Amino acid sequence: MHEEFESIAALDAIGAATAEEAGALRAHLTACIPCRIARDEYSDALMLLVRDLPRVDPPSKVRDRVMKSVYRTPANMTAWWLATAATMFLALWGWREMAVRAQRAHANSQEAEIRSLQEENQVLRQRTEKLSSEMASLAAAETRTISLSGQEVAPAATAKAFVTGRRVVVFFQNLPANPDDKSYQLWIIRADQPKPMSAGIFDVKKDGSASIAIENLPVDTPIKGLAVTLEPKGGVAQPTNTNFYVAGNT
Repeated sequence: MHEEFESIAALDAIGAATAEEAGALRAHLTACIPCRIARDEYSDALMLLVRDLPRVDPPSKVRDRVMKSVYRTPANMTAWWLATAATMFLALWGWREMAVRAQRAHANSQEAEIRSLQEENQVLRQRTEKLSSEMASLAAAETRTISLSGQEVAPAATAKAFVTGRRVVVFFQNLPANPDDKSYQLWIIRADQPKPMSAGIFDVKKDGSASIAIENLPVDTPIKGLAVTLEPKGGVAQPTNTNFYVAGNT
């Protein structure tokens, strides 16, 4: 229905609509805002229409309406007017189609941007909730703190571990960035075992900072101390050296 009235609006803009079509259009425009906008756009475009518009073929039904309109034109109208009217109609149709496509593309782009922002907000919300949870955990009355100091290979390095039940969170500062083929590995020195227990691996940023969280430690793990070594990428079962970067006892 809208497509039919839009084609009539284009014909009316160039003066090629019949009296019956023009009357039907005016009645329709009283209740249809999109078609009213289309009619106004056709009128404006007719005044500003430039040459070399991209070719956009109208639907076959619309083209048929143009030809029928030409055949209904009184015989006293010259051939050049018929050709001009048809050409102007097709140009207006093409202009309208290009405008609609541009609006749709813009709308799709905006929708994609909105979805992207919503996803980013969701990620930020999750990070904020996680950070709030961690901060609450660190501030809990039962949380123990272990300070780690830099050793001979990294005297400026420092770290602080927060132990809450079966969870340990460690924040590092001023550690040298690890090579691509190496990983830092955190070790728990246990009071009940002679060998250290691996607590995980981590990489250090260029600014020397890093953090690691250990979840679900074995129940009643007696932590005597913590230490960090530089190991082959991916970590090892037991330390390959005693060159501790940071270390500290409870």
